[in-house]
Amino acid sequence: MKRHLIIIIGLLLCAAPFFTSCSESDDNSSDNEFANWRERNEEYFASIRSNALSKIAAAKRLYSDDWQSHSDWLTYLSYSRSESASNNTAHDSIFVEVLERGTGSGCPLSTDKVRVFYAGRLMPTTQHPDGKMFDHSGQSMLMDKIFDHATATPSAFPVSELTRGFATAVQHMHIGDKWRIYIPQELGYKNANRTDVPPYSTLVFDVELVQYARAGASLPNWN
Repeated sequence: MKRHLIIIIGLLLCAAPFFTSCSESDDNSSDNEFANWRERNEEYFASIRSNALSKIAAAKRLYSDDWQSHSDWLTYLSYSRSESASNNTAHDSIFVEVLERGTGSGCPLSTDKVRVFYAGRLMPTTQHPDGKMFDHSGQSMLMDKIFDHATATPSAFPVSELTRGFATAVQHMHIGDKWRIYIPQELGYKNANRTDVPPYSTLVFDVELVQYARAGASLPNWN
């Protein structure tokens, strides 16, 4: 009897790691923030695109050629693509939600330098309902602090060094514009293996353009 009991206990001890492994695997699978990441990002960007196009169409019906002045949503084809090209796809464009309208005249060119406040996030998830922040200007990660002109410092970049989606957006912005920019993975980091951004990520940037300078000129000092 004792021998049988010892054998049963031994079998249970051997099986324990198997059940523990299965349990841990299931937990990790259900809690994996980036599971099916490519498919989920494609669905997310498609939903943003559908909503934006619907709002843009409504603005065009109401305001005709002046629709952009009255629409909170805009869309722009990547600056690296031609409007007349026959192989442009749905993922060759960015979509913009206008948060604030600036009063500046003129827009940066691809050869210019820009100074911007910005915060870059991933698509919303259960763990990060507002999207996990992966980059931002200044020191603080708090959104109201990032865009605080009195205490925060904007970042300066040559437009040509930005991702195609970000570069496309700033070339349509006026000083004082603050936009939420939705960038498909094709115009972002695509399938690059970065520590802060998983491959195939839709990028969501809040951006405020505060200065720009033409090629050969220097950006004005900030504050």
